[in-house]
Amino acid sequence: MTTVRKATSLRQLLRALPMWGRSFSYLRTHGLRAYHLAGPIVLAALALAGWWFAEWLTTTLTDFLRGMLPVATQASNAAGEADGASNSWGNTWNEVLLWGSSRLDWIVEWGVLLFVLWLKVKVTKYLLITLMAPFMSALAAAVCAIETGTDTAFNWKGLVRDLWRGVRISLVLLMMELALGITLWATGFLLTLLAGPLGVLLSPVLIALSWAVGAYFFGAAVYDAVYEQAGLDWRSSIRAGWTQRSHLLAIGGILSLLLAIPVIGPYIAALIGPIPCTAAAARLFFTPSPPTKP
Repeated sequence: MTTVRKATSLRQLLRALPMWGRSFSYLRTHGLRAYHLAGPIVLAALALAGWWFAEWLTTTLTDFLRGMLPVATQASNAAGEADGASNSWGNTWNEVLLWGSSRLDWIVEWGVLLFVLWLKVKVTKYLLITLMAPFMSALAAAVCAIETGTDTAFNWKGLVRDLWRGVRISLVLLMMELALGITLWATGFLLTLLAGPLGVLLSPVLIALSWAVGAYFFGAAVYDAVYEQAGLDWRSSIRAGWTQRSHLLAIGGILSLLLAIPVIGPYIAALIGPIPCTAAAARLFFTPSPPTKP
């Protein structure tokens, strides 16, 4: 098992930041550019899954609402007949129901589209890490072989294991990130409620902390592929990440910035995020003093 060196200083963070940019020439120099294909493959898989989910959700909601509208109309008519004073309200409600029924397909289609878009924004980074886990693990092994001379043979059982590990570590990190994010949000809300001026003054700090939390956990997801090649299980991976938090924050910060690009962020992140970041993380981990040039 490889010894995990500490990386907790600002100097280590600044050392890690340029490694992402250098990874592109490193991958080219060592014949590893084929790993860039993982991005388009995962994007195609996500697009297909998103289309299938949207189609299924649209059909299910449409069928459900079409079944509910006659029931709601009958209930409204019964209420109007039972109470003459409310008959005009019942007619108005019937008109609303009829209008909604005539435009149901459009309403459900756009509602599902917005919901799926929101869902993608929330979970995209962990979906990327989960689906790309086998590619990232294979790349980390390739970089390890180059830097240390230790080669790991490929096998299909390892591919399935990597995918399962990616699912597990992504779920754990997502829960941890959400817990810390909710804590920061609740802290800001309470400060604003109980100490308005202090809450306003500390809001930039809380926003920065929230971003740093997301970047750290993204870095932890990337580094898990590297720690796996070092012989660490997923629990030890989480502990090792805190020991090297400067490197995790730097690598994860780059991915967070790519994802933050309006509209096209997730696509850009998938294409030039996880693979170069994994190469950078592997070089930082397996080489005591990574060279400034590939």
